[in-house]
Amino acid sequence: MLTTARRLPLLLAVLLTGALLPLVPTALATPVATRTIVGDLTMSDGVQLRYTVVTPTRAGHRPTLFEYSGYDPGTKPDANYVKQYVESGDGYNYIGVNLRGTGCSDGTFDFFQPQEGKDAAAVIAWIRTQPWSNGKVGMIGKSYPGITQLFVAEQQIPGLVAIAPGHFFDDAYRDISRPGGIENYGFASLWSFISQPSYGFQDSPTSVARGDAKCGQGTTHPISNLPTNPFVQLQEHPYDDALYHQRSPLAHLDRIKIPVLATLSWQDEQLGSRGTDLISRLDDMGRSNWWMTVTNGDHGMMRTKTEYADLHRFYDHFLKGVDNGWDKRPRVNVWWDATVKDRAPTWTTGLDHWAEDIRIRHHQLTPTAFNLHGDGSMTTTKPSATEAKRTYAYTPGVGSEGIGNPAYGGVAGPPSVYLWSQKPPAGTTLSWTTPKLTHDTTLLGSASLDVWLSSTAPDTDLQVTLSEVRSDGKEMYLQKGWLRVSQRKLDPKQSSALRPFQTHTQGDVQMLTPGSPVAARVEVFPFGALLRKGSQLRVTVEAPTTLPELWAFAPYPVTAVNTILSDAGHPSRLVLPIVPNAANRHTAYPSCDSLIREPCR
Repeated sequence: MLTTARRLPLLLAVLLTGALLPLVPTALATPVATRTIVGDLTMSDGVQLRYTVVTPTRAGHRPTLFEYSGYDPGTKPDANYVKQYVESGDGYNYIGVNLRGTGCSDGTFDFFQPQEGKDAAAVIAWIRTQPWSNGKVGMIGKSYPGITQLFVAEQQIPGLVAIAPGHFFDDAYRDISRPGGIENYGFASLWSFISQPSYGFQDSPTSVARGDAKCGQGTTHPISNLPTNPFVQLQEHPYDDALYHQRSPLAHLDRIKIPVLATLSWQDEQLGSRGTDLISRLDDMGRSNWWMTVTNGDHGMMRTKTEYADLHRFYDHFLKGVDNGWDKRPRVNVWWDATVKDRAPTWTTGLDHWAEDIRIRHHQLTPTAFNLHGDGSMTTTKPSATEAKRTYAYTPGVGSEGIGNPAYGGVAGPPSVYLWSQKPPAGTTLSWTTPKLTHDTTLLGSASLDVWLSSTAPDTDLQVTLSEVRSDGKEMYLQKGWLRVSQRKLDPKQSSALRPFQTHTQGDVQMLTPGSPVAARVEVFPFGALLRKGSQLRVTVEAPTTLPELWAFAPYPVTAVNTILSDAGHPSRLVLPIVPNAANRHTAYPSCDSLIREPCR
């Protein structure tokens, strides 16, 4: 049975499979001949899902790569996957399947509804009976089809051997719907009203013209699915509730038993970097069949030559049994300074663990506090009793900064230029800066800004931005975090020195008394950065970004004067994830704007 329309705002996020980014061509040997099989699979409730299979024409039983999403893999197979794994002669089949209520599939679309996992089980059971299948299935894809892999793996389906999700979330509320409790309307509205519906509108006329009248429903899905539209449900669920729990992969993470290879980017403009928490939790469970690649970069880092090579080795090892040394690969491959030029890392490091407490025990991570001071400095020296208070004007829509790019907003015309060069008006932000570093310092993981603040309003929103001030005078963007201060209540069992974990329930909302200071912790999303000797680290507090690009927030609408305290009785600090420096690190500064999504100004 389909669930009712309360499903999740889920988000939206779920999203973009990366259509904004170019595919990476693969050099082929002699392409093999293929055949395409198109049809509809009937589910137990009578709903039919559209699929397309691409398989070599030469007879044989091969492993199958399964892409499953609400875009249009059931009608338009991913050309890059087909080229690399089928036409290349690598010995795989490919199948793309549309979720119910999308493209040419029947039914009602409702983001990550439990029925999707059950449908996938039926699809995989069917694949295993086909003459071109050897009974082994692996899932493939990033973003939307990356997220679905996690929900499908929870079903523990016979024949599903491995998954390789790229650019996903693990907590629907905290990662993408409402980071820090603040509505992320930019992504929700873009995806709900422009991106996902466009596939049905664009593809249906062509399909109908070819004689496939069933696909005409693609033009009506956005209307019939309106009650379960992600943006609509985002408004209905302002707090972390049962719906978010149901639609978050972490809720049933203990049921994922098969090998997992994850790919995530620190500055992912669509799904962020907080999905690394999923790997932390697997690590904490004592699992040993997971791997991860993390890097600076955008939503397309899984579609790069370097990562494709890893994916090939992963699938060959687990779906074909190839002894290719995969078991010697580090659990975590960290890419450093991935460049715009070739979308590859300048150097890499490897880790055996990702969970904070394990890395701390193994001396691979040291949470280090830098205290904020009334003069705008940030040091390891304890604050005095006479530190001055500092104030700024909280001005939503004006006092914020970031690396938004209007060209990502779904509207034709804007130039593809980062907005990092545009600083907020004076008085609308506060910054603290460390002294120049006396040695290279490497950061890897989450960070936490712990502040005492008061406001003239009954609530306020905080955006925290980290940047590196280089010795050449350039300031490079690193990462952000957010918090609606009334939702500051912490879950102590899930919080750490480096990552606060707010409850985000309606019952835990604590409004401010104007003028009275409160303690609040802001989670800065995971990131990695090498701060060179002579650089300084800067943290800035401001209003959330409201510009209509992929991540844009609906901030608390009341302007205010906010005050940050940093005296001995009200210590404010930034806690950073310092790790050992890599022996092969590049100590010279990269040329400004040469790194993916780490622009300078």
